[in-house]
Amino acid sequence: MKKNKVTTKKKHTLLKGEGMNQHTLYGEFVIDEPQTDFADVGVKEDSVLRHEQPDGSFSNEHKPLKVEKGDWVMGKQVEYNPFEGRVTQIWD
Repeated sequence: MKKNKVTTKKKHTLLKGEGMNQHTLYGEFVIDEPQTDFADVGVKEDSVLRHEQPDGSFSNEHKPLKVEKGDWVMGKQVEYNPFEGRVTQIWD
């Protein structure tokens, strides 16, 4: 993992969508702070990634996803516009 500050957490919202949803990881893990576009996530025990609403209630758009123990890199998807020569983030 990188030499950034890492924090052990039980819950962390990895990404907020453009609408009323977010992707939150539940379990025991460490994550780079501050979070970058390619943050390292060290999952200490099998965890769950949930698609939920900002109040924490479950969203029916996606089922929970099991995230197995191990080292992961969370990358944010981008797209390149060759006509403008710029890179922009993609929203879910």
